[in-house]
Amino acid sequence: MKRITLFLVILMACHLTKAQSYASLVDYSFGWYIQYMENFVELQDGNILTCTRLFNLDDAGHYTTDHGYCFLKLNREDASIMDSVFVPDNYTNCYLLEPHPSQKGYLFINQVYDSLTGSNFMKIRNFNDDLVFEDGICVPLTDTVYGGTDHFLLEEESFIMESGDGNGSHVFQRFGLDGTLKDRVVYPDSVCPYWESSEIKVWKDNPREYVFTGYKGSTRHCFFYVLDSLLNLRETIALEHTPQYPNVWFKHHGSNTVEALDESTYLLATPFEKYYVNGTLHQKGVQVTKRDKATHTNLKTVYFPFHVISVGKRSASPYVVDVRQTEEGHIYIAYGDLSGLNRFSVALLDSELNILWQNYYLNLVEWDHMCHMEILGDGGLGMVGFNSSRPIVFALFVNNDYDALEEQGIIVRPYAYWPNPAQDELHLQYSPDVKPTQIELYDLQGRLVRSQRNGLESLNLQGLSSGTYTMRITLEGGKVFSDKVVKN
Repeated sequence: MKRITLFLVILMACHLTKAQSYASLVDYSFGWYIQYMENFVELQDGNILTCTRLFNLDDAGHYTTDHGYCFLKLNREDASIMDSVFVPDNYTNCYLLEPHPSQKGYLFINQVYDSLTGSNFMKIRNFNDDLVFEDGICVPLTDTVYGGTDHFLLEEESFIMESGDGNGSHVFQRFGLDGTLKDRVVYPDSVCPYWESSEIKVWKDNPREYVFTGYKGSTRHCFFYVLDSLLNLRETIALEHTPQYPNVWFKHHGSNTVEALDESTYLLATPFEKYYVNGTLHQKGVQVTKRDKATHTNLKTVYFPFHVISVGKRSASPYVVDVRQTEEGHIYIAYGDLSGLNRFSVALLDSELNILWQNYYLNLVEWDHMCHMEILGDGGLGMVGFNSSRPIVFALFVNNDYDALEEQGIIVRPYAYWPNPAQDELHLQYSPDVKPTQIELYDLQGRLVRSQRNGLESLNLQGLSSGTYTMRITLEGGKVFSDKVVKN
């Protein structure tokens, strides 16, 4: 292991009495490249530890020469880097990073493939808050798994690992924390052909069951598979478009996500495409449905249309980061646009899927992998991701008692507006917890050209000259936001 020096760019740090929301960018200026990022862990002191898989290239830029993991300890209060450790390792593409079930330190598990010998093995290591790693144990995997591990799930005294076998089959194995193999099941591609899972999740506690998601593009079915406590396939579920909305179809971008709410209901968050009756595309976005576990009946759906956060001429590419339930029964949903528009949104819903508040994050770095979302110990939300071409790591923390934020670097708004540029009319959508009282529009000379106090869901731009304007929105309580609007 070795310590490495990193340069930190703080994009935003807002310190408010009720809420904080901030993000940080870490510039890997030492010339390595980001290969993978799985998740993060909240440390016992409340700070955040991220882990990023790195690799280096030879002088010609053709072949990888080094691999390893970079661990970054981030301050929960201001997103600054508190410590960093680089752990060299051979090629791998997935890992498990979690608090140790014994509540003594943390657990880091990864499957390693040695291309020189063709052998696979798994490393199980413990480490502490000071990022000091034990040597751990190595478990040979040559006879049980081939290629890269896709997913891990940690339990009380064991963990589940899902891998491919090189022939299209999926291998599920349960290991004890000492590396002992406890269960192993192989599913050929003919049995489970549509695995596109974001992660393994617990489906039921009593009896214990697990769930994976998948998607079939030719029929636009959303699949997910339920495994019993011994990892045997108990149920295969294929969901069509919602019967109540026959022109709304599931759309796959590797991000269909299931979250069990209780023993009888679950959430399904997926991208969607909505079509006119004549078959032309009308709208893209993300939908969250609450469903019955026994019948899979759709109990309620909430849509997050993508014209709200996608602007310009690029084709929107909806992506679900994750959906999670809080201890209080509220629901976080985070989603974004992978088309390079560098913007996404976070919303908090109640148990009936009513939106309590929604943030819109604009002008962020053009992330291409938002990898993981986790509810923090204080009830807030943490998200991590990266951009493989820059290369940088992105971390965002959002508190659950959202309040209007001051403008600093990143544009965070309790409303969205579209389109921009606009022709004759600008549309606005507000978070349910705020109330707008006035919209004003100023030209570049600072002259007021529009002002309205009613009908604040839209702004009439007819009769204005083409150019750039400043839109000022005043909320109840006196908070004012300013944004640039372009009139074509």
